[in-house]
Amino acid sequence: MESLTVPDLDARTLEGLRILADSHHRTPEAEARAILVQTVRGLGEADDLLASMVGGDETESRGHHRTSLE
Repeated sequence: MESLTVPDLDARTLEGLRILADSHHRTPEAEARAILVQTVRGLGEADDLLASMVGGDETESRGHHRTSLE
């Protein structure tokens, strides 16, 4: 599994992450992971909407197929 290090986060951001994590009964690392997954899924949904608006999915026409993150 890949890992990601995010240097230089300010204290306010880290405290906010800790508060969110506590409210969801998760560690800050698990909370950050959940936020990233949710955001990336949202981007995929936005890409799908845009593709439907312009008449197709460019990634599929280039031979790439989207896979679910679930």
